[in-house]
Amino acid sequence: MGKVKFGLSAVEYGKVDSDNTVKVTNKLPGVKTAKINITNELVTVMADDGPDAVLSGGITDTQLELAVLDLASTARVDFFGITIEKGVEKYNKNLTPNDIAIMFKTKMEDGKAVWFGLLKGKFNIPGFDGATKEGTPAPTTDATTGQFVARGDEEEGDILYIGREDNEDFVFEDFKKMVFPSTPVLP
Repeated sequence: MGKVKFGLSAVEYGKVDSDNTVKVTNKLPGVKTAKINITNELVTVMADDGPDAVLSGGITDTQLELAVLDLASTARVDFFGITIEKGVEKYNKNLTPNDIAIMFKTKMEDGKAVWFGLLKGKFNIPGFDGATKEGTPAPTTDATTGQFVARGDEEEGDILYIGREDNEDFVFEDFKKMVFPSTPVLP
């Protein structure tokens, strides 16, 4: 069992269809950082002049922040639903980003991986922040944030899967099928 996580690699994504399936996955090269933010609403209920119980509202917000060296046109078509004409990316004011499932891994010092899979989210369009080169090049990244919701049943749907190779019964191929199901999953 590992003690420390480090690194980021094997980023892969797929468009989520209306039946919550993923027909095709693609690698996303050049990802420098990935940060998952999860909000789990908790409230402490007071009684008898003190804290009496803690109630959970479940996961109410899940975001994935990505910094990519260059979010290529093919990924932008998949993520944002844009079109490309004569080599030009066209962003219509009425565009609606596609639903995306995404997974990636980090490693532990014992060589085993921890895999993260976010199941259904839409990403915002990255802006651009350029600067004049002064001596040594200072590369900038395309930053985009995905807002994730539950996939499947509205009451019991899943948002995030974490697969750990140090768990005895973890099978990577099964994990990948859970993140990117090719057939509809019945509730």
